[in-house]
Amino acid sequence: MKAFKFVYLLIGVLLAASALLTSMRGLPEEDRELYEKACMLENGRLEQIWPGLYISHYPVAIRKGNAEYVIFNGEIKKRKPILPVVACTAYPSEDGVYILVPAKSVMDSLGQIIEGFSGSFEDALISQFSINNKKITDNQYISVLYHEAMHALQLSWWEEKITALAEGIADAEVEAKMAETESDPEIQAMYEEQVELLYDLVVPEDSIPDAGAVREYFRIRTDIQDMLSTKAGIDANAIKSYIDLYELLEGTARYVEARTALALSDEELYGQYLLSLKETVYGREKYYRSGMGICMLLDRLDPNWKQYLSEGSLSLAELLENVVEDS
Repeated sequence: MKAFKFVYLLIGVLLAASALLTSMRGLPEEDRELYEKACMLENGRLEQIWPGLYISHYPVAIRKGNAEYVIFNGEIKKRKPILPVVACTAYPSEDGVYILVPAKSVMDSLGQIIEGFSGSFEDALISQFSINNKKITDNQYISVLYHEAMHALQLSWWEEKITALAEGIADAEVEAKMAETESDPEIQAMYEEQVELLYDLVVPEDSIPDAGAVREYFRIRTDIQDMLSTKAGIDANAIKSYIDLYELLEGTARYVEARTALALSDEELYGQYLLSLKETVYGREKYYRSGMGICMLLDRLDPNWKQYLSEGSLSLAELLENVVEDS
């Protein structure tokens, strides 16, 4: 089975059919300026986001109506869309990895994006992304560009790691069974405790996280996984692989969004990412947030953690556990 079969696509589906019929005019100046502003962060501020994460290294296809405008190497080329739907994704093609995003005006009309992990569009598992039902700011749009650029980077850096985790959740019913079991009051109470503890660990950003509190976080995390396994009848290793996979893929991408907000000096937007850690959510979205929170803790414990993550086989959670024990 090809490795890329396990590499996910973030499939953005239009919520209103009329959005597919928008004008065929050229790429709006607004989108060119936002792309250029995003690329300007590459000059001296990538260390704030993720070392080696260059949007300009990938063709960025911005979709407006029934056309895509591909920006790469200083040129803009118009073409037919590569996917049958409006998408927000890192898309591997024969000539490289493309970053696919809607134009900002289209993104504003969507209100939310639907995402999925799959080897194909047709088999995508669907869950909601956390853009509110309102127009997004320019800085939010740039943060989304960096989110997708992070996914493009993952395709080249972490293929073996992603493949190994994905093989551990080969059962397509794992996510559905987990989702059903989350309604259990006992598990919900444990989720709330876990969320509160992670938030309390992350938010005091000027201090080293307490090792005992981090260990308590992992104790609750393990208890939840064991209880999910028992009540849903799922192998505990499959649950762990599922959580590790989405924290790796989406947690790091959500973290990159938050760091982009800081690089743009948008404290209000960054604060929204921090506040999201305080909310108890269900489904796949919670692993976007827990993964982001773990990344934020690693920032304060070891400045070299991103290098270790890229070079080794550990998941985010395992890396945090190791760093805490070593420190």
